[in-house]
Amino acid sequence: MNWLRYLLIICCVLVTPLATAQEKVTSRSLSIGILPYLSTRTLLANYQPLAIALERELKQPIQLLTAPDFETFVKRVIDGEYDLAILAPHYARLATKEFGYSALLVNKTPIRGILVTARNKPLSNINELRGQTIAVVDRSALLAIVGVITLADEGLMEGNDYSFVQTISHSSALYNAVSGKSRAALISYSTLALAPAELQHEAVISRELAVIPGLFYIANNRIPVSRQQAIKAALLAFEKMPEGQQFLKNTNWWLS
Repeated sequence: MNWLRYLLIICCVLVTPLATAQEKVTSRSLSIGILPYLSTRTLLANYQPLAIALERELKQPIQLLTAPDFETFVKRVIDGEYDLAILAPHYARLATKEFGYSALLVNKTPIRGILVTARNKPLSNINELRGQTIAVVDRSALLAIVGVITLADEGLMEGNDYSFVQTISHSSALYNAVSGKSRAALISYSTLALAPAELQHEAVISRELAVIPGLFYIANNRIPVSRQQAIKAALLAFEKMPEGQQFLKNTNWWLS
């Protein structure tokens, strides 16, 4: 029966590392990086229900993270600092094509780019932007990129006819426009919809500039495929829960 004893030893040797690897995956925190399109405080508060639900479903601690600006956030994604990341489609494409991530889900709700001004100083003509500044969250943001293209179609060239002023969040860009620090702001519609009532009242939409795909949820490929599928299932299950419905209402994002 020595052969049976040896077989059992070999099986134990093979199975133990697999079990240990799985334990390592579920025992450490799963980090989720969130694109800093709103202030850190607002982002972490908005996404806390999601973290709680994932902890419950995955039986794994969840750590919500963001960055002070878009450039730092993208660098952290590229450097692999996040297990999961929630980010705009052009950043997601870069991460999945070049830096070892897989796409899990994309929000059903598209990102609507709008040009807003102060209600007490609306734009009557797009040419009133000549010689003015437009507040944006970041020049590399997809909304800024498509905004440049749309305004160019109207005969306005960045650098010659107007310039961008970068702010720390879409909310800050909105405030810049409302307060008169900038003539206008290029933000997402959800930013305006989720802004405090007084800020909404003082802003007016001059026009819609672009409609682009929603935020992507991507996973670093160091996460096993089976675990990625479990995370995806947990996200979709969360959408159907009462707290998930409230989360999606609060963030104005719907999963698919």
